[in-house]
Amino acid sequence: MTRLPPSPFERTCDCRCPTHHGRHRFTYNDSGCHCRITCATQPTTLLAPHAALFLNYHGDLWTVPTLAADRFDWRRAAPVTTDRNPADSAIARLLRTATAELRQHLS
Repeated sequence: MTRLPPSPFERTCDCRCPTHHGRHRFTYNDSGCHCRITCATQPTTLLAPHAALFLNYHGDLWTVPTLAADRFDWRRAAPVTTDRNPADSAIARLLRTATAELRQHLS
């Protein structure tokens, strides 16, 4: 039997964030968070011009504003209400599909 690789939510922070390093990450808007977008705990992410869109551990779409290259304002991370905008709903669906496909191909 093939063991699936751990999901991002089973991994611990590896980006040396003072708040999350070596721990699981379930909160995305901690004031002391300095996680990078490449942190092992970061779910599938879509980079946009001034923000990143990502799935939280429940599979809900969130957004976080960009501060600088590979740095984000995690204090302002917030869920996106996908029922208000069809584009947000489509992005959430595509990120969920991409995550499922990646897990299948990496197993």
